[in-house]
Amino acid sequence: MRKILFKIQQFPHLSETFIISQIVMAIEEGYEINILVKDVLDFGKSTHSILLEKYDIGKKIIIENYGIPKNKFIRLFKAFGIFWKHRRSWSKIQQYIRLKPKFSLTWIYEFAFYNQFMNTDIIHIQYGTNSHPVDILKKAGLLKGKLIVSFHGHDAFFPINGFIQNNGYYDHLFSGDNLIVANTPYLAEKIEALGCPEKNLLTIPVPVDTQYFTPSEYLKNDEWLQVITVGRLDPIKGHAVAVDLINILRKKGLGIKFTILGDGQEYQNLKNQIAKFNLENDVEMIGRKSQNDVRGILRKSDVYLFTGVPILDGRRETQGLATLEAQACGLPVLAFNSGGVKFTVRDGETGFLCPEYDLDCLEKKLQVLMNLHLRQQMGQNARIFVEKEFSKNVIKKKWKEIYEAST
Repeated sequence: MRKILFKIQQFPHLSETFIISQIVMAIEEGYEINILVKDVLDFGKSTHSILLEKYDIGKKIIIENYGIPKNKFIRLFKAFGIFWKHRRSWSKIQQYIRLKPKFSLTWIYEFAFYNQFMNTDIIHIQYGTNSHPVDILKKAGLLKGKLIVSFHGHDAFFPINGFIQNNGYYDHLFSGDNLIVANTPYLAEKIEALGCPEKNLLTIPVPVDTQYFTPSEYLKNDEWLQVITVGRLDPIKGHAVAVDLINILRKKGLGIKFTILGDGQEYQNLKNQIAKFNLENDVEMIGRKSQNDVRGILRKSDVYLFTGVPILDGRRETQGLATLEAQACGLPVLAFNSGGVKFTVRDGETGFLCPEYDLDCLEKKLQVLMNLHLRQQMGQNARIFVEKEFSKNVIKKKWKEIYEAST
């Protein structure tokens, strides 16, 4: 049985459906899975607690703890013991240390910890920022397995998290035969611009469980639109622009109810904006919900609205999984043509794309979508589109080919 080690900074994170989906796909394909985690979060608070329990994922976790003693004398003594124990690998240890910016005993403890994964077939890292020190260990020849790193967005825009500078940060990762994966051509283009060789770069979207996200027989009408958006309340999601749009539409007398599902840093700003425009009866913020709740609300909605916009570092939404889940439920999408969003919506067929910040375009397209027959046709197209391009089974085959080719 082939072994895959998933390396994740924090797990299970509230908003990272794609990571759990990736792990579950590998388990279902029969791989032996371990999950290397720096910080283990509360499983009970995860919106995917059912999946975590079903696949017994908690028992697959390994804590990334190097066991470095606090006492400097004990730390030094133990380091000499590690040197002696691994004396046959001395040349590789030297190479590893040379690749580091400066000497530290921490590097010795890192090596000792990761030595247990020397013969793991595949190490699959989530987020480029989480690739250290595996990228250097691989380059030094201390890890034999294939290294795969999935980028997800913020990890391709410097300064990352506002402070990580591009001073050769990914040089080791982009060397050799490491496989770098982006979720859309938009993100792939950004990664290549950072110096990743084209031959090392693949584009594989995040999948949608189309057997779970399905349309309903909910009776809809053409007099009132239930509009929804799902996602963390972050500036890049553009919720404030969506609220501006609802304010314009209300003044024009259009019957629209807008539901914002999610929580995050923009919560209070959005509450203030809604109160400023007296939109309490038109816009409802319902917080974070379970996956079952999300599916149920999507099924009872008419249009999915996504007004993602660029933020200060120029970063834009790279894919938008909720946009695809909505289409799987038979909803047409109205969105800004921002970042990788255009790769998840077929303009004029499964929804409409508007230029960033173009509220006039959004307004006109929403008026068009008041037509029940059009919404139904676009919703049917959306369902077919997602099943063909983004379904779990389609993406699982792509990953299986990669994992098999990597071992």
